[in-house]
Amino acid sequence: MEGIYAAVHAGADAIYAGGKAFGARAYAQNPEQDDLFAAIDYCHLHGVRLYLTVNTLLKERELESALYDYMAPVCEHGVDAVLVQDFGVFQFLRQHFPDLPLHASTQMTVTGADGVRLLEEMGAERVVLSRELSLEEIRQIRSQTHAELETFVHGALCYCYSGQCLMSSMIGGRSGNRGRCAQPCRLPYTLENDPAGGDGRKDGASGTGGRNAASGARGRNGVSGDGAGRISRKTEPENLLLSLKDICTLRILPDLIDAGIASLKIEGRMKSPEYAAGVTAMYRKYIDLYLEQGRDVYRVDPADEALLQQLFSRGPFSGGYYDTRNGRQMLVLREQKKEKGDRLRASQEAVARIHDRYVARGGKLEVTGAVRLHAGEPMTLTLRDSGGVSASAQGAEPMEAKSRPLDEASVRKQIGKTGDTIYAFSDLTVDMEDSLFVPLRDLNELRRQALENLQEAVLAGYRRPRYGSGDSLDSSGAVRKTPESAEEKTGIEGIAKSAADKDGSDRIPEDPAPDTAGTEGTPAHPGVTASVCTLPQLEAVLEDTRIGGIYLDFPLWSQENLRRVRESGRKAWLMLPPVWRADTVKACEKAGLSNLLADADGALLRSFDQIGYLRSHAGFEAGKEYIADAGMYTWNRRARGVLQSLGMTMDTLPFELTRQELEARGCGGSECVIYGHQLLMISAQCPNKTVNGCTHRSGIHYLKDRMGAHFPVRNECGICTNLIYNSVPLDLVTMPDVISRLQPASVRYGFTIESGEAAARVLRGQMPAQITRGHIRKGVE
Repeated sequence: MEGIYAAVHAGADAIYAGGKAFGARAYAQNPEQDDLFAAIDYCHLHGVRLYLTVNTLLKERELESALYDYMAPVCEHGVDAVLVQDFGVFQFLRQHFPDLPLHASTQMTVTGADGVRLLEEMGAERVVLSRELSLEEIRQIRSQTHAELETFVHGALCYCYSGQCLMSSMIGGRSGNRGRCAQPCRLPYTLENDPAGGDGRKDGASGTGGRNAASGARGRNGVSGDGAGRISRKTEPENLLLSLKDICTLRILPDLIDAGIASLKIEGRMKSPEYAAGVTAMYRKYIDLYLEQGRDVYRVDPADEALLQQLFSRGPFSGGYYDTRNGRQMLVLREQKKEKGDRLRASQEAVARIHDRYVARGGKLEVTGAVRLHAGEPMTLTLRDSGGVSASAQGAEPMEAKSRPLDEASVRKQIGKTGDTIYAFSDLTVDMEDSLFVPLRDLNELRRQALENLQEAVLAGYRRPRYGSGDSLDSSGAVRKTPESAEEKTGIEGIAKSAADKDGSDRIPEDPAPDTAGTEGTPAHPGVTASVCTLPQLEAVLEDTRIGGIYLDFPLWSQENLRRVRESGRKAWLMLPPVWRADTVKACEKAGLSNLLADADGALLRSFDQIGYLRSHAGFEAGKEYIADAGMYTWNRRARGVLQSLGMTMDTLPFELTRQELEARGCGGSECVIYGHQLLMISAQCPNKTVNGCTHRSGIHYLKDRMGAHFPVRNECGICTNLIYNSVPLDLVTMPDVISRLQPASVRYGFTIESGEAAARVLRGQMPAQITRGHIRKGVE
């Protein structure tokens, strides 16, 4: 709460705050409901907006049993918008609170205009873009879209594209998708070539074997911990290969503003109130400087940058990705020495000054007032705030003075005593007759009541009816929408209309039947599939007659490979890259995406932007399959329904749910990955470039942690993307009872770093010595 108030005092236009549930900072001191109400009111009284963060993935039971009760009071109280990651949550809020503005979180990993446009159609008012985008990419998105764009301008950066990181989850059980990231990227690593001597895999590599490994131990892939998910820290020189510097963008603020960014976000949810206030005040100062005086006088004082360093940083700042694709200059690399001497004293002095100015006390809100005291009528006080809101209060009739009549100065003094309220008079007029007397307590009560009425008048403009305009409850307690014509349907209801018309309803689809039958002209999906990214892997898969379909990753895109798969009697799908930035789109189009997609049986989509791209450009061709990969999270039935309404014919079971949780969200119509090194991070950074310089060659390296575990890193130079995989592969092949209980539509082998021989061994049932069961047994909090 102190941080919220401090940021308001320092000049923030809006505050993102999490409550006690569903926020991406689960370990922060988030407000309880009453405090959250107080924060909303405090912000509104100061002309500041408060946005609620509901930016985690929700399990089926949470979405359907807890979310409404959590959101209804906050929505009614007047929260200004909600920040969302989960597609199911997005749909739920659109249905139950249709007049509540929604912001798409950076956790949605939106990197292009296609994704922004689709979110606009679904009803998002603002999209928080991925932090990795350049200023030129943002300009292009702005020129092609209408939704407000928000970007991060100061604070910590994740090494992975936000929303796509499973590293903390897989090695320690603390999921970033649940707001519990343990920040393993801040730990030391060394970069090595293939530790297995060229086999492309590391059977028997050192480490504990991963979480829920074959031994039954809850290992952490060699990352040491204390048993509670907290990771200990010990570093070596230049070993912080995944730890990015904090960003500071004061010097390029004019460029960001001119690019059309609507909201500049300061990352500060786990920081002190003094940090929140100090950084906010600094950005307020320079934003106002540019808006008022322009580029000619815009200069950043080095002393101000130094002050930001003193408040909190991991060493020197970087400018982020706005003008840099990647590079070692963005990384911390070395453990920073502890502050000593003058710098420590300067830091303490800076914090103390900020505390006194913004945290210990806030500024008063100015009001004007007019008091009237006339015989024979109730005395009145009318107030007006700077926003034009007015309110009045009446008191008792003044009495005739018997000895000492009340004078104007006494009335002005008494009414002007606003004390510990948030108000102060900038002007007060007194209209009174002579020879009147009013007890001081009555003047005090008149002032108190008028200020209270003014506050209520301001806040009344933010309150909402609980169920939103036009909504009511049906007999079962569910929200019933006011009927509307097809032409009036907007947002996600409009997008889903074509699918809804097929069965005459607008409900979220029930779990599809647990078989592989195709629907609406789409051929049946094979019961067993495999994804491959090298020719040796493809050769191994083609030798296995059980495999009915093959996903060809970007390095294997060619008419020849498609032909080979199709002539073998199998289905062939294109496996799209995991991030869909403008240069990636160009690389895919140059590789013949349109023609290849026409000849393929469909595609495996791995990014929300790709849905928007296909809808806008290639279209969803009838008779083809479009499968959403595991990184397009479907933790609940509503999320599955949203993707289905957007054209997905199948989804992939998420990796962080237990068997019981997967059963609750339904597995029929879904594909289950039963083998593979799970993708832990997708990064714009390149560890090989950081250590060795850019070689312009794709390949595989390994990040070795302090305990000897090796995490494969596959760099795709053609699209400047790096993929970090789990040190040990997932094995559900040897858990047929689990697959039988889940009853997915199909199962998939996911080959990434394996040699052709290693892939063949896996297909024969010869699993590596060390494997992980993932989260199938214990899940995440």
